[in-house]
Amino acid sequence: MDASLLPTRPEAPADASAEERALPRLSADADILVRPEHLKRFQAALRRHGWQRKTRLYSGGAVEHSEDWSHPELGGADVHIRFPGIRVTPERAFAALWSERQSRDIAGRPCPAPSVDAQRLLLLLHAARNGGPASADVGPPWTNATTAIQGRVRMLAVAFGADVALAGATGRLDEFAHRPEYDLWRLLGQPDADVFDLWVAFVKAAPTALDRVRAILYSIHPKSDRVDHQVGHPANAAEVLRAQASRLGRGALGVIRLARRGATAR
Repeated sequence: MDASLLPTRPEAPADASAEERALPRLSADADILVRPEHLKRFQAALRRHGWQRKTRLYSGGAVEHSEDWSHPELGGADVHIRFPGIRVTPERAFAALWSERQSRDIAGRPCPAPSVDAQRLLLLLHAARNGGPASADVGPPWTNATTAIQGRVRMLAVAFGADVALAGATGRLDEFAHRPEYDLWRLLGQPDADVFDLWVAFVKAAPTALDRVRAILYSIHPKSDRVDHQVGHPANAAEVLRAQASRLGRGALGVIRLARRGATAR
């Protein structure tokens, strides 16, 4: 992250640079956005250098947007071909971000990174999934920004089809109640959102018919690598079946609750 987008040290002197005033951002992994056409090449390079894939990228839609990799010495990497909230195609989004890229030193090496305005947008889209306007990530890139900067970020969000997600972070979500992705961002901003309601919202928000089918299949079919992570070892057939039964049970209860709410409303 650009230093201007980070919280500042309260004890920093007024004449200190932005880098000197900034508090370091804590993270459990590195987020890496890969050009979609190059994903297989990148995966092969990771394997050659000792990385192991923990989860797979199942869908290009709203549900699965990244896959987790780990390295015994270097830690974790979250490899993206898209970022949640951006609704244009991954290829178009990457090309736009790449065209405005800058260079940032990471671990002593120059690395391509999004422009500062794009960093603001990505940080706010992340905040929309993690507390919404109450997220600590909203202040530096948005609340403390000038009106002109906020305007540029809004224009960027519109170009990426991310205006509803941005509104979820900046407290303007009710302006988009007519949009199909409204329920998704309303629920993602709630720490206690019902899982079934989220499943329904994911399906409703999917940008294409194919993405809606993928979202439905994702909600009813647990993936083996996710079960592996839950049980702490490679899952056997019985453990996968139990996870499947649990998901179907939650789905059935959710359908019943949805029907009851509909009956009450009528």
